Amino acid sequence: MERILKVYVYKEGEKPIFHQPKLGGLYASEGWFMKLIEKSRHFLVKDPRKAHLFYLPFSSEMLRTPLYEEKSPRMKKLEKYLIHYVNLIKNRYQFWNRTGGADHFFVACHDWDVSLLVTYIRSGNDPFRDLGGKPPSERPILAFFAGSMHGYLRPILLQYWENKFRDMKIFGPMQRDIEGKAVYREFMKSSKYCICARGYGVHTPRVVESIFYECVPVIISDNYVPPFFEVLN
Repeated sequence: MERILKVYVYKEGEKPIFHQPKLGGLYASEGWFMKLIEKSRHFLVKDPRKAHLFYLPFSSEMLRTPLYEEKSPRMKKLEKYLIHYVNLIKNRYQFWNRTGGADHFFVACHDWDVSLLVTYIRSGNDPFRDLGGKPPSERPILAFFAGSMHGYLRPILLQYWENKFRDMKIFGPMQRDIEGKAVYREFMKSSKYCICARGYGVHTPRVVESIFYECVPVIISDNYVPPFFEVLN
């Protein structure tokens, strides 16, 4: 399927919400998808009649930002904006109407209800900077967790494990400045297992962070759908 799949990207839509990927921050994966698919020589087609799928090229984060600054109901604004865009596509092209939109898609990223993996991208120019970690034999920490006390689960971790064992580094929230983030990354790079405990939502960006720094993710969350669960046993 990967060899023959072709995607058409609609040209409609104005920046910054459309066609302007955000390549840094927590929700950057949707921006990187947009950038790569719009430059792809393998998947992209200019003739929509040759496409299997149709991509709606908007950024959910860029859409949320201006609408969330307004005082009117935010979700209603989001829905109205997207309905207007879909109606534009439906009236201008035949492809949505022939399938009822079944072959159309967009890519969104959030840590509450995730359709795309969420994790911090520190540099839009060099997204792979500082990845990897120490060899297993040089990782003195058995398990690591640090984070805000969101939800019911994380306080339980601290109750049983904070300052209880020398090789278990279980903390509450760490500083969010540059130094604090560097300390956080170093803990991950020095740990064999990284605890990915849910907060208010099901998902946590620690899953991808653990993979980035070659720390085994230990997922503690009900109803969590792991990455690539449909292909990995």
